[in-house]
Amino acid sequence: MVELMNRLKVVLMFFASIMIQTAILPNFSIFNSKANMSIALVVAIAMNFGSYVSGYCGIVLGFFEDILFSRVIGIRALIYYMIGFIVGYSEDSINKGDIRSGSIITIVATLFYWIMNTIIYMFLENSSVNVLIKYLKGPIVIELILNVLLYLVCNYALKKVFKKRKFRF
Repeated sequence: MVELMNRLKVVLMFFASIMIQTAILPNFSIFNSKANMSIALVVAIAMNFGSYVSGYCGIVLGFFEDILFSRVIGIRALIYYMIGFIVGYSEDSINKGDIRSGSIITIVATLFYWIMNTIIYMFLENSSVNVLIKYLKGPIVIELILNVLLYLVCNYALKKVFKKRKFRF
């Protein structure tokens, strides 16, 4: 029963993330950069639950986003899976309780997402490298800050929703 409730909580967090991603975050564009709550949620899940759970969560969340937003299905799912699995796999070498570790990982994951997404679309659409260089010079810094703030919110929500049981003697 507890396992079913935990899965239901994760599914509800996915739907809340997708709703916020589609309804609220597009209205907050700062210098042509928009926050990505999915990256923050996948990193927070990876920091708290490990590689397999976060990898599968990344695939599901990525497919939902691909179906809703993308012309090609599977690109975001692949990238979110890679982010979730790599961050979750290295959870033993990361201080999970420290917010700074998660913030740095969110910055790296955002850069990884944007570079991989741009490279894949460069091959699919025959676009130039100038788009990547232009974006890396300016708006990416604001997107990194926004994603770190969203990570802090997601991590706080995960810690509140999935409370660890304390053993008392």
